[in-house]
Amino acid sequence: MRRSPFQRILITGAAGALANLPGIAFACSACMGDPNSKSAGAINAAIFLMIGCIGAMLASLGGFAFYLFKRASAPLPPHVELGESINETDD
Repeated sequence: MRRSPFQRILITGAAGALANLPGIAFACSACMGDPNSKSAGAINAAIFLMIGCIGAMLASLGGFAFYLFKRASAPLPPHVELGESINETDD
């Protein structure tokens, strides 16, 4: 038996509504366990390590941007100026 598109939409909507009914949710033992346990300390250390890695990457990106900014505003070395002046007179 073929179902019409309306019936398919109705069945899909009913299944979605049933799947989203509230129920009992249990947290994992790491989230709701003893805050003084070894696993809680290890999880906190891992979180701070990840934050530190992100901070180091952002700091290195900022340092590289600052380096490029300073290098772009620096005067040209004398040998480059000489080469440019020689090329300008050839044209």
